[in-house]
Amino acid sequence: MRSWIIAFVIGIVFLQQFSALPSVILAYAVILLTIFLFFTARKYWSYLRLPVAGLLGFAWALVYAQWHFQEKLLPEFEGKPLVITGYIHSIPMVETHGVGFLFLLTSLAGHPAHGVIKLLWGDNTVVLHAGDKWQFTAKLKKPYGTMNPGGFDYEAYAFTNNIIANGYIANKEPTLLLSSHWYHQTLNRIRQYFAEKISQNLPASETSPWITALAIGERHDIPAPDWQVLRNTGTNHLMAIAGLHIGFIALLAHVVVTFCWRRIPRAALKMPAQHAGAVAALVMAFIYSAMAGFSIPTQRACVMIAAFLTILLLRRKPLSWQGWSVALLCVVLINPLTVLSESFWLSFASVALIIYCMSGRLAPQGLWWKLGRIQWIIAVGLLPLSIWLFQQCAFISFIANSVAIPWVGFLVAPLSFLGALLMLVSIKLGTLILIFADKILSVLWIFLAWCAHLPNVVWYQVVDDKLALLAGCVAVVILLLPAGFPGRYFSVIFVLPIVLFTPLAPAAGGVWFTLLDIGQGLSAVIQTQKHILVFDAGPRLSVNYDMGESVVVPFLHTLAAKRIDMLVISHGDNDHIGGANALLRNFPVSAIKTSVPELLPHADYCLQGLKWRWDGVDFEFIYPFASKLHLGNNSSCVLRVSSGAKHILLTGDIEKLAEKSLLASAENLPATILIAPHHGSKTSANENFITRVHPRYVLFPVGYRNRYHFPNKTVVEKYAKHHVLMLDTVNSGAIKFVMNENALMPPDLYRMQHKHYWNN
Repeated sequence: MRSWIIAFVIGIVFLQQFSALPSVILAYAVILLTIFLFFTARKYWSYLRLPVAGLLGFAWALVYAQWHFQEKLLPEFEGKPLVITGYIHSIPMVETHGVGFLFLLTSLAGHPAHGVIKLLWGDNTVVLHAGDKWQFTAKLKKPYGTMNPGGFDYEAYAFTNNIIANGYIANKEPTLLLSSHWYHQTLNRIRQYFAEKISQNLPASETSPWITALAIGERHDIPAPDWQVLRNTGTNHLMAIAGLHIGFIALLAHVVVTFCWRRIPRAALKMPAQHAGAVAALVMAFIYSAMAGFSIPTQRACVMIAAFLTILLLRRKPLSWQGWSVALLCVVLINPLTVLSESFWLSFASVALIIYCMSGRLAPQGLWWKLGRIQWIIAVGLLPLSIWLFQQCAFISFIANSVAIPWVGFLVAPLSFLGALLMLVSIKLGTLILIFADKILSVLWIFLAWCAHLPNVVWYQVVDDKLALLAGCVAVVILLLPAGFPGRYFSVIFVLPIVLFTPLAPAAGGVWFTLLDIGQGLSAVIQTQKHILVFDAGPRLSVNYDMGESVVVPFLHTLAAKRIDMLVISHGDNDHIGGANALLRNFPVSAIKTSVPELLPHADYCLQGLKWRWDGVDFEFIYPFASKLHLGNNSSCVLRVSSGAKHILLTGDIEKLAEKSLLASAENLPATILIAPHHGSKTSANENFITRVHPRYVLFPVGYRNRYHFPNKTVVEKYAKHHVLMLDTVNSGAIKFVMNENALMPPDLYRMQHKHYWNN
């Protein structure tokens, strides 16, 4: 049974590798083939059952994905004012530019519709309630995320969660509240009530946002530095309602009810205490999951707990692997797309490791070993998976989690849960318990913050070789065998390919240039044999989110970068400087050059004439002049990078005024690759400038359906007239060029090379 279920999951995973979704007819053909084989080749069924299971998994995932695709936003609807009707599907959250929420559609442009839209209402004063039915006029576009090495695939996330569009409400158009009833989105209404009461009554502190996260699963107000603390200590899994917390709540409910039930003779005669405890555990797990809005991780945890407890309630011997297999099958049957989430692999891998290492073993001796054994198992066992998914491993995680897991699991999470529930009865009592939970959490936070700031607590490692990762998994399986197994410690040899793996780097005199896909903004990375230069850092989109943290830093980790040798910020616009603090926070930076040194620490001007040489590659600032530092966009740093006869020209947001200045004064303008000035705005692209630069490629760093309509049509026509090859980050994702003194390789287009069916 277990092997059949694993084969079924492999079939589901196989579909996710497709760049285009096959016809659903293929799924029906697989089902018919299975029926045919079952009745005509039954004597060979023992050999056929695993391939058939894989085919059925593939077919089920295909049918589910096709059903999801039926709710896609039609291209002709994008960017147009549309009348939409539906229900507020989440707790509305105040953001930098308005109130954001999920909207469950009932009609779109006068036609019945289904699916979820992520909406922003640009009015921070509006009061919205989950479950209210509204009619809006909104402008929508399909879910579109940046595509970069090491980055987050938002499009996969949106597809998994049935988010069919992003958009904003047109403020000048009429809005209409159609109805407001308690029975619409009842669960989210209750969660919003808890969120408001906690916000109003719990005193603000450094850790109070985490109490809200542990009580109702909302992490909207958590600042970015706090997430950095958790990542550096490997404890970020603790601050969200997921399998671990639900498991602790279920365990506490089971222990308390079982203890009390045994002391009531009449109750014990009607139902065994263990069964009563199992029922209580299941009920509490369900309630806690409901508090988190039944997010996908909590659904998965509930299913896993329900599978194990159902086996117990059926008075069967609770076989651990049987419960694990049934839970795995239930999860992928409910939503096969959950295999796209990292938490799916981490949760089932963690439970599998615990079963593998705790079943059929002698009971450990000593209190510390009893408490720390599971942490040791997870810390070692998940090492290859962590490197594959996150390109990092926190060395301090074993110690941090050994303290934090019981602290949060047995104290903070139950108190947060209890305090929130008691607010239904007594606001004062519930608040008192939440304050107590906050004080307890603040003690833990001091410890975690101290651990996070220890030197070299995080090991960043990128391993592209799947065979090396497979060898690491084999090493872990052997290493965690029972004590006394001969030679198990020699398995560490299989870990060496992961430990010693080093990403390739340019040869001397060569350059790897990558224009990152950061939406409407600019960030580029130039790598030589031993040096790294970052040109601009992308925009800061909100208080807690910027492209430096979410795109540039992960990309630098894929290069195994330990430092940034030079950070160039062309000028002070948000779409260029917004992510700079994230880079300074994550990497030591040797030098900062900019046209706005007053906005950055220890920065110097990027004046014309400054030049240097790294690893046989020449760098030179050819603009601005000392007299041109007060012109905003036209004061942008312009950097020319030369590898032999091949050149890259990075221009920031210069416009025609600066282009004319360069034409008049700069002799070294010709470039093989040109970053389009000002993202392709019509205020740039002087005809003579294009002629003088004479690029082979021009790159447009732009956002999908950006409000500025970059690149401008007339600018595109000018470059086309000069037969320049044009690429943009919208269609290409991150764009990488490999060049040396003798050759320029064709560009690597990340979106094209890593395209999946949900990206269409």
